[in-house]
Amino acid sequence: MSQKPITIKDLAEQLDISVSTVSRALKDNHEISEKTRKAVQDLAKKVGYKPNPIAVALKTHKSYTIGVIVPQIVSTFFATVVKTIEEVADKYGYNVLVSSSNESFEKEMKSIDILLGTRADGIILSLAHETRTFDHIKNIQEAGIPVVLFDRTTDKFEISRVVTDGLTAAFQAVQHLVEVGAKKIFILTGPKQITIGGNRMKGYLKAMESNHLEVKPHYVCYCEDYTVQAGKKAVQQIIAAKDIPEAIFGINDDLIIGAIEALKEAGLRIPEDVALVGFSNTKRSRYMSPTVSSINQFPEKIGKIAAELLFEQILNNRHAKIREEIVNCELIVRDSSNRK
Repeated sequence: MSQKPITIKDLAEQLDISVSTVSRALKDNHEISEKTRKAVQDLAKKVGYKPNPIAVALKTHKSYTIGVIVPQIVSTFFATVVKTIEEVADKYGYNVLVSSSNESFEKEMKSIDILLGTRADGIILSLAHETRTFDHIKNIQEAGIPVVLFDRTTDKFEISRVVTDGLTAAFQAVQHLVEVGAKKIFILTGPKQITIGGNRMKGYLKAMESNHLEVKPHYVCYCEDYTVQAGKKAVQQIIAAKDIPEAIFGINDDLIIGAIEALKEAGLRIPEDVALVGFSNTKRSRYMSPTVSSINQFPEKIGKIAAELLFEQILNNRHAKIREEIVNCELIVRDSSNRK
């Protein structure tokens, strides 16, 4: 049978002093004598007293906790963003509750409800691929809780966000594919409603137009999600249609890793027959064979900026402005596109 948690009232009864005196002594309030403060703090330590976070939140209107919701916690990119957010939060004396939506809209909404129920002081969020409506995000704003979106965001309403310059980065990736001799270049992208796909698509189209290259409708492949399996399935369908591209640009690394699997199984050579470039510079892209050319998004920068934007709202809510921060990227050329 679990033991009942020790309360301030229990400490007060044992020391025969008032609850308010115990409360102030625990906060090291100098209006309480040093002798009493030491007695209270020593007893609290001895009996294992822990403040009730919900009670503290109700009294102070602060829980000193923020929530972070990501689509996939196993992703190198998202794990690095979360790690950096935790480092910034620690600097401000805040704890971080991390939840993964696993690309589920329902789980994303449930995670938000839990964070609101635990009185989180703010939420940082990257949208799940299933997310097509945004009332649950608006609910956070309407509740007066600071919120910041990053990477996978929406432009459907005003909200602070941190994004990479996907348009310019995608342009650079496709331009590189053109420079290694490719003209027939396909793009693997995700669901239409997520803005990372839209911005990277614009960069692809801009590069194709700048080089006077044709973009037939089937060159644009909308995958059901952002997984390796989705990328593999899309390229298997391309191969089955017997219209092999000279190069493929993927809006993330997993789609390109899936594409590589499909191309290998079909006996096509990489990069000689098909050159490929991904996006995110994940750990797997660096160590698989062939290594994958990719766009480095600098997740540490994204995490730091997202956290600082959130704390700007938490600590200075009246004067904090909604704004968008853009992080520049860089192309890293590896074996999958390096036609020497």
